[in-house]
Parts: sequence; structure tokens; C-alpha cells
Amino acid sequence: MRAFARWSVQRRGRVIGVWAALIVLLAGGAALSGGADYRNGFSFPRSDSQAAQALARDAFPAVSGDVDRIVWHSSAGPVTDPAVREQVQPMLQQVAALPHVASVAGPYTAGSPAVSQDGRTAFATVTFDAPAAEVPKAAVAEVIDTAQAARTADLQVELGGQAIEQSASSGPGPLLAIGLAASALVLLVLFGSVTAMLMPLLTALVALGAGVSVNALVTHVMDLGTSSEAIASMIALGVGVDYSLFIVSRFRALLAEGRTPRQAAAGAVNTSGRAVLFAGGIVVLALLVLLLFGVSITSGIAVAAAVEVFFTMAAALTLLPAVLSLLGHRVNSLRVPGRRLTGSGGVSPRMAAWARLVQRHRWLAASGVAAVMLVLALPVLTLHQGNPDAGTDPPASTTHKAYHLLADGFGPGFNGPLQLVATLPEPSDAAVLTDLAKTIGNDPAVASVSPPRTNPARTAAVLSVTPATSPQATATADLVHRLRDAVIPRATAGSGVAVHVGGPTASFIDLSSLLGSRLLPFVAVVLAIGFVLLLVLFRSLAIPLTAAVVNLLSIGAALGVVGFVFQHGWTGLPPAPVSFAVPVMMFAIVFGLSTDYQVFLLTRVQEEYLGHRDNSRAVREGTGRVSGVITGAAVIMIAVFGSFALGGQLLFQQIGIGFAVAVALDAFLLRLVLVPAVMHILGDRNWRLPGVLNRLPRIHLEEAPAARPAAGPDAKARADADV
Repeated sequence: MRAFARWSVQRRGRVIGVWAALIVLLAGGAALSGGADYRNGFSFPRSDSQAAQALARDAFPAVSGDVDRIVWHSSAGPVTDPAVREQVQPMLQQVAALPHVASVAGPYTAGSPAVSQDGRTAFATVTFDAPAAEVPKAAVAEVIDTAQAARTADLQVELGGQAIEQSASSGPGPLLAIGLAASALVLLVLFGSVTAMLMPLLTALVALGAGVSVNALVTHVMDLGTSSEAIASMIALGVGVDYSLFIVSRFRALLAEGRTPRQAAAGAVNTSGRAVLFAGGIVVLALLVLLLFGVSITSGIAVAAAVEVFFTMAAALTLLPAVLSLLGHRVNSLRVPGRRLTGSGGVSPRMAAWARLVQRHRWLAASGVAAVMLVLALPVLTLHQGNPDAGTDPPASTTHKAYHLLADGFGPGFNGPLQLVATLPEPSDAAVLTDLAKTIGNDPAVASVSPPRTNPARTAAVLSVTPATSPQATATADLVHRLRDAVIPRATAGSGVAVHVGGPTASFIDLSSLLGSRLLPFVAVVLAIGFVLLLVLFRSLAIPLTAAVVNLLSIGAALGVVGFVFQHGWTGLPPAPVSFAVPVMMFAIVFGLSTDYQVFLLTRVQEEYLGHRDNSRAVREGTGRVSGVITGAAVIMIAVFGSFALGGQLLFQQIGIGFAVAVALDAFLLRLVLVPAVMHILGDRNWRLPGVLNRLPRIHLEEAPAARPAAGPDAKARADADV
């Protein structure tokens, strides 16, 4: 690492030039490829709902595209009044003529079920010529604009469905701006200098630019959704600012000790840079383990976030020290009035007093924090996972309004119909489906069942089942499992007819079950990776075991808070299930971030311990020296993640709050209280390694920088030559 640090500083002009050229090349390549081609759908193998979708696509190609709805509500009278029909029918004809619209089925036929009982609400079914993820956003936007042009003071027109909802999904946009502004404020308070504050932000932005451009290219070879890019940018911004913060802090500390700018920049990479490299590698590995699920949505998040975290790590280790070596003492320029410069790396009296307090009351501190974390984790025992439906979309969105118009007019299950698709060995087997429809219709959890409809070749049939409960209700999931496990097998026994239960609601239920079934093996793999890496790094059994337990406490408590806030609705928000993707992503990402803080803390503690072999003193002094930087980094993370909780999309809110809570608990309770307390309790056992493991490689994460050059007229020249 020392040689790499010297190379980055000695060739700083070349390093800066390479980064500038790289940004231009990547941005140009992304533009030449047509820009990002985000796809908001998802796929996963060997599920009943995916089999239903594939069968419907093959047997009913004309109507296998996404099915959405235009909903209108008349406040002046029934929707069947001639005045309302004259407003709506021309609009429906215009929609039917739009690109990528296969058909539009209106409600104005005798006995149509598309008019509510009170006559005030109706809907038309819009079938696109492709699944939602493959319909161009521009085509969906044209449908929305055309339909809503029919609005009047007495006629409300809204739209719902997968394609409509996905067209409203956006990238990070203003949420990143809020996160950047919050990060700038924290850095300004922490450093007391505008120039020092700008260094982590500019480094993170350059890395984000490179990562976003690469991900734009990746969208042409694998499915990445706008939510994947938003989550990746959120993670990369948080860790990017944090990694740069550690480098800048060490650079300023070395300058304060009398190093030359080149020595300080190289020394920062040679010390804190090692921890950045190791911690960033753990985050990337934890993210890539998400690929084991084999689900496009988690794979997209894994690849997008891993790419952007890699660039933030690379920029912090190469571009940042090159720029810092040029700035030198000017890094402390543009000071904030009334703020003293910080970042010397010394132990503040306040943190020293806190470290002594934790040491004196280590048993009370450890048991107290563990109890708090376990209590916060209790809601995990009753966590209800699912896909939050359009009823949880922002209240001002058209999908939210359409959802409630349909629920009020036709029942809550109308927003999540199930599509049953069957293969017919013989045309006469269609009678089996007629009997099946009658049986399903008698189920109290079913609101209605449509008659079976066969394809022209009479080799397949489809029927629609409307549940009596909403798409996110537990009863709806129970109905899907009951149909598959009992009702359909009994009704088709001996006939050779194969029936698959599909539709968006069934797909999300299958996805949630799949992720749940693979969660424990995933957790085991991630824990094993972290354990082995920390075992090799610190040559200790106690440290990786403690890290595993602490990380589980952090993730469990954060998930518990998410369940408390969203699932139970005790905070005033509408009750909603925890998105199926949240626990998986939280474990991968929060585990990586928690391990980051563990590495940054314990490398300094280990450095102190190797100097004097006094565990209590090492824990006390090491914690005191890095606690200010860790808490500052945590506040930045909390600000970035918290800004995403301000977004209207429920997924972003759940992830933002979950990550922010996890980081807050980790930095302020676990790293400053529980971990030091446990290390005081264990004493020298923290650093013991069984003899059988002595052959493990030795990795020195924190290497002291080169000795300070002696004073003299040519001291500066000798120092510059040293790097």
C-alpha cells in the first residue's frame, strides 16, 4: 500500500488527468449507447406465477401485454349519463389508437361489470402490447395525458396498473440533492473549513458520475430499474463521503504533525486508505452475494450499487490524495467564523471521559445496550412482508387515486385480480375449468370469478379471480396458496389439465416467498465472509464473533423499527407491509456498513494495543481517537439515508428509515458503547488466536507513515523525495 500511495501522489497530475478522461469517456459511451434503458419489471425462475405469465404470452399473444385501467368518477350524476359518455368515449377511442396499445375495453355495454353499483364510478381496461417493463415510458405517458385530458370539474379521471405505476418511478433526483446539502452542513461543522468540506463531496460526485455512466451501459445487458439506480446512488453517496472523510481527516492530522503535503497525502492513503480499501471491499462483496437469490430486482441493486461503491472507493484512494497533495495547507482555507479547525486525530477531553465511563461500567453498558437492541428487534417476530400496493403510493399520485376509486366502487380485491392460466390437453377439458370457476366462486375469500376464455386453438384457457381482500392483505396470500395446494389439484385431478396462478399479485407473493426461503442461507454466507475477513485481518477469534453478533443486533433492531413505523401504523402513517426486498437489502448493505465502522474502530484500537500491549488503554485511547470521525461519518450517512425517507415512494421511505436507524444505532450505541464494553470485559482474549490458525496470512491494515524528516534547510526536499 505504501508503494501505491507514493505512486498516486508522485503522479498526481496524471491521476487527475486519467479521472477526467475516464469521466468523459464513460459519459460519452453512455450517451452513444442511447442512455440508460431502465426496466422496472422483475423476473425469477421456477415459480408458478412466472409459468402462468409465460403460458399466457404463448397462448394469448394478442392480449399478453400489461393490463392497466382508466378509472373515472362522476360527481354530477351516473357515469352512464349521455353527457358523461360523450366526454369519455372519444377519449377511449383516442387511447385505443395510441402506439403500444393493443386494445381498450370500455364499460358501455349491456350488463357490463365495469360500472359500480352506485353508478358513479367506471373503468376501462387498457391492454398494452408488451409486459409493463417493456412498454416505453413515453408510450405510457401519452396514454396518461390523453386520458386525463377528459377531466372536468365534475369528472375525475385517474389511471392505475403496473405500467402506469412504473412510468411514475423516477431516479434519485432531488433526494440526492437533499442528501448532498445535509452532508455539506455536517462536514462544515466537523471540519470548520469550506475547502475541507468540499473535498469529500466533490470526490463522491466524481465517483457517482463514473458509476452512473457505467450503470447506464449495464442497463443494456441486464435489467436495472430506476429504484435500483436510486438505491445504488444513495449507498454510494453515503459511503463515498464517509471514505473521503476518513482520508481527509488523516491528511489534516498528518499536516498538523508537520508532514509536507506530499507526505501527508501518501500517509493518509497508507493508513486510513488501507481501512477504506478493506471496508469498501466488504461492502462490494456483501452486495454481490445478493446475486445468489437469482432475482432480477435484487441482482440489479447488487450490481448497480457494487459498481458505484467501487468507484467511490477508487476515487477516495487515488483522485482525492492527488488533489490533497496539490492543495496542501490550503485544505484548511475558507474557515467558518467561530469554528476552530478540527481533525487533528487527538483525543478530545469529552470523548476521553466517555471512554473511561464505559470502561468503569462495562457490564452495565453492555447489558443495557443489548437489552435496548433486543427490545427494538421484537417487531421482527411479527414482520409481515409483501408488496405495498398502489394504495400506499403518494396521495397526490394518479395511481393512488385510481386505487381508492376502484376499492370504493368495486371492493378492495379489485385492485389485485389473480389470473389463472390453464393448458388443455383436449378441447373438451374446458368443462373442467367451468367447474373449477364455480368451486372458486364459492370460496368466501373470493369476490368474483370470470368465465373461462379459451384461445383460438383451444389449447389453453384463462380466467380471472377477484379476491375479497386487498393485494397486500395476508388473506389474499392465503387464498393464492389455498388455490394452488388444495382447490386446483382437487378440481383437476385425473384430467391432465394444468392450472397456474399468475398476475402481479401472485407474482409478488411468489417473490416474497422465494426471498424468505433463501434468506437464511444468504445470511449465513454474508456472515461467513465477514467472519473470515475479520479473522484474517485481526488474527483473533473474539473480534469476528463479536462483530457477527453486533451486526445481527444492528440489523434486527433496524428492521424492528421499520416494522413498528410502517406495518403497525403507530406513527400515523397508513399501515403497510414491509417490502419483500427491504430485509434482504438491509442485511447485505447494513452488514457491509457496520463492518466498515468495526474496521475503522478496531484498526485504531489494534494500533494502540500493538504499541504497548495494554488492552484497556488501547480500547480507551483507540475509541477516543476515532469516535469523533466515526460519529461525524455516521451523521452524514444518517442525513443521506434520511433524505430518501422524505421521498413519496414507500420503498424509498422504508429503506431510508431502515438504513438511517441502523447507522444511528450502530455508530452511537454499538461502536461507542457495546463494542468497547465487550472488549474491556474480554481483555487480552480479544487478541488471541488458537495455535492451529497461526498460519493465517498477516495483513497490517494500519501501517504507520514514514518518520517525520529532520529539520533543516533541505528537509522539504528530503520529505518530497521520500514519497
